[in-house]
Amino acid sequence: MMQIFFWLFGIAGIFLFNIGINLSIYVSVMIFVLAAGCLGWTYRKARVGPLIILLFVVYSLPFIHIIPYLWYDFESKGPLLFWQLTLNPYMTDKAIVELMSMIGAVGTAGFMAGALLFQRKLPIPLLVEDRDSHSAHGKTLSLPFFFVWITFAIGFTWINAPQETIFTAAYTQSNPLNQNWNFSSAWMVSYAFLLFAFADSIFEKSAGLRKLKRKIVLIAFLVIVIWFQLLRGDRESIPCVFAALLMYFIWGKDFSRTTIGKIKKNWLIILAAGCFIVVISYFVGVVRSTSVGVHGTSDFLTSGQFRFDNLFSGTWSGGLLTPISVAGDYVNGKLPINYGQTYLGLFASIVPGFLADWIGYVRPIDGLHGPAWQMTYGIGGTHAVVVPFMNFGIAGVFIIIALWSFLFAKVERWAVERMTVSKLALLGIIAMAAPHWLWYGEKYVMNALIIWFILSILYRLRWVNDGINSAGQECKSF
Repeated sequence: MMQIFFWLFGIAGIFLFNIGINLSIYVSVMIFVLAAGCLGWTYRKARVGPLIILLFVVYSLPFIHIIPYLWYDFESKGPLLFWQLTLNPYMTDKAIVELMSMIGAVGTAGFMAGALLFQRKLPIPLLVEDRDSHSAHGKTLSLPFFFVWITFAIGFTWINAPQETIFTAAYTQSNPLNQNWNFSSAWMVSYAFLLFAFADSIFEKSAGLRKLKRKIVLIAFLVIVIWFQLLRGDRESIPCVFAALLMYFIWGKDFSRTTIGKIKKNWLIILAAGCFIVVISYFVGVVRSTSVGVHGTSDFLTSGQFRFDNLFSGTWSGGLLTPISVAGDYVNGKLPINYGQTYLGLFASIVPGFLADWIGYVRPIDGLHGPAWQMTYGIGGTHAVVVPFMNFGIAGVFIIIALWSFLFAKVERWAVERMTVSKLALLGIIAMAAPHWLWYGEKYVMNALIIWFILSILYRLRWVNDGINSAGQECKSF
């Protein structure tokens, strides 16, 4: 029934948009609230999984700033700051804000329409003993190879991290080792290696080796997150930490036919950790821009940067600049419709930057070219609704978001039904890439899937090598 409602709302929104009518902000907010409630109910009924919940939260979070518009007086002079960002003319234009909210609401309807295509319950994962007895699930990395994967994880983070800490140089003045390598996705490769190693440790059958692997992974996480990330002013590792929590408490073997009470307990742990991560992320965001040159802890803490209301603003706030930018450009008649050209450019830009430089190939979309550079107002990246709207209008927002929510709901079902190391790592990598994809652009999720595919092949090649070695030993003994 709800699936039909969201399909009808999406169709109605497309029709109203094409005849020049915007929905009120109240209606748009109600769609977000209704979708959140519906997702909560379908999750309790085991018809959608944690990945879909996570993607919806990340997609919707920037639109939290439309709630104050419910009581905002558009006739008054706007404050100097809106969403804790410098005010621009689009932020206080009622027609533009209504269209931005409508774009988000129609995208939400598309998300629900795609995710709710599955009406049956999620498959129950195999029991731990069933998985261990299955030959395809029992193979994990030997300790030397496990160390190699951990080394790659730390190494790729090291070359991508700023060389100085936030206490010795301003964040924007410290450059990474790979600054001139054109290898901007090194951090994602690092986290993919780390999540694969973590998944391997979860599936390790030997109790002693499993305990040792988990300690090694924990040390690697601490080194990467604290030394190479937070102390350098970077926060890309925060989603990786959250992805690891989901892998361990929800998707991993602790999730196999567990009790409802334990699932609730696990979610409480994840939510508590998530709140802690948000506070740490906010703290680092303030510190990296104010710590250098501040004399004394008391001066730093009383500088006025730390305020409770600022916790509701963050990276997602900057992400909302891009939907309001395309909405304002459309209202003002300045937004050209690309009719799919941006997507062709994305697929033509799959080639890694360093490889493109080596073969002399110029990618249509890279760090200096692409949709983010076409925004009238923005601070880098584009929200998930922007490229569909730029290419196909609000119909593209509904259809494209419905397609990817359907795809990832199917991926989660496929993974949970017969969980393996590669599948568990896939779920973790998608969760890790979700904020970067949904707030900064589609190329991030494309890179994440390509990296997972390559690493899954490398992981399986280790199995083949084990099989060849075992066969050789058996032949010699014979």
